[in-house]
Amino acid sequence: MSRSMNAEAKIWTNKVQKTFETYSRKDRRAVMIRAAKPLIKAARSRVPKGTRKHQRGSGADRIVYNPGNLRRSIGRIPIRRLVDAIVGPRFAKKKVAEYGGVGQPTDGYYAHMLFGGAKQFKAVVMDPALASSKLEIISIVEKGTRKSIKRRARQNGISTR
Repeated sequence: MSRSMNAEAKIWTNKVQKTFETYSRKDRRAVMIRAAKPLIKAARSRVPKGTRKHQRGSGADRIVYNPGNLRRSIGRIPIRRLVDAIVGPRFAKKKVAEYGGVGQPTDGYYAHMLFGGAKQFKAVVMDPALASSKLEIISIVEKGTRKSIKRRARQNGISTR
C-alpha cells in the first residue's frame, strides 16, 4: 500500500516539476507584453501633446514632427533577447520627411530634451505612470502566469480546475 502511494506521489511530483520546467521564456514574455499595456496607456496620458508642428534640419533634409508624435511614440520597445517588456519612447527605424501624423511612423528621440534629461523624463512620466498602473499590472501578471502554468499542467497530465 505504502509503495504504491510513494510511486503515485513520485509520479505526481515529477509531473509538477515538469510543468514548471516547461513554463518557458515564451510564456513569461507573452504575460509581460500583456502586462505592459496599462503602463503604456498611463505613460501616454502623462506626456503633453504639442499644439504646433516642429521641424529639424533645413532645406531638403527638413523633417517635420506633428503634434502628438512623442505621445504616440511611447510603447513597448522590442528587444528580442529580453524576457521583460521595456516601455519608453520608440525611435524611428527609417528616416521619413514627416513623423507623428495619422498613418505615419513616430520618432521619440527628443523625449529627454523636452523634459530636461532622461532622468527627468523617468521622474515626470514613467515613475508616476508606473505608480498609477501598478495594481493593474500585478493582477495581469498573476492571472496570466496562473493561466499559462495551468495550461502547461494540463499538457503534462495534471488536472486543474
